[in-house]
Amino acid sequence: MTIPFFKSHYSIGKSILTLQEEGESIDNGPQSIIDLCKKNDIKDLHLVDDSMSGFLQGYLNSQKAGLNFRFGLRISVCDNMEEKNEEEINKTSKLIIFANNKAGYKRLIKIYTKAAQEGFYYVPRIDYRSLKDFWNDKDLSLVVPFYDSFLHKNTLHGTICTPDLSFCDPLFAVEDNDVPFNYLIRNRVKEFCEKNKCINVKSVFYNKKEDFKAFLTFRCINNRTTLDKPNLDHMTSNEFCLESWGESSE
Repeated sequence: MTIPFFKSHYSIGKSILTLQEEGESIDNGPQSIIDLCKKNDIKDLHLVDDSMSGFLQGYLNSQKAGLNFRFGLRISVCDNMEEKNEEEINKTSKLIIFANNKAGYKRLIKIYTKAAQEGFYYVPRIDYRSLKDFWNDKDLSLVVPFYDSFLHKNTLHGTICTPDLSFCDPLFAVEDNDVPFNYLIRNRVKEFCEKNKCINVKSVFYNKKEDFKAFLTFRCINNRTTLDKPNLDHMTSNEFCLESWGESSE
């Protein structure tokens, strides 16, 4: 089973999907994640955003639509958030922290607040020591994402050491989005973790493959780049969509 990890417009410049109420998607315009879940019989909405801004709208509209809502904060993690320099930025990687309950949501707020107020350097950052202080396995779950994780950066750049995650029981995401270096990361993930700790996921930033052009234009506007040099990071294929998830689930 492959789990769709939706990203909303609240992750600035990363997604063209919204969190509007069921039935409020615009024809030939932005699609609501709520509508997409209902149309595709997805009962568990996994929202993975780069800030806490979309939580309330996502939660309320999911409740109205009868969806089970799970919120994951995709956050930058570093060795020492007091170090604010380019070298430390190059060592920063991403983790996804899911709130399991109301207490977990409160912990997420505290984590994000500390990252934004004390660790901010270009982006909110938290270090592993602080993350461990906030951690509780009952309230929070950790997923190591396929892209931009320490495994991703170790494999392609060799810039980050393996962090100590012994304070939790992490899951490791595996994706297949027709990106040239995918197999390298996939092999590294499977070497690193036990089989039962891997989960198949699909990052979803738009609805259909044909929406890639709109997504590409959107990214260029936000990154102040041009279509001939779009700076898409790893999102260079048209597979980061719900249509592709549906094909992989057949």
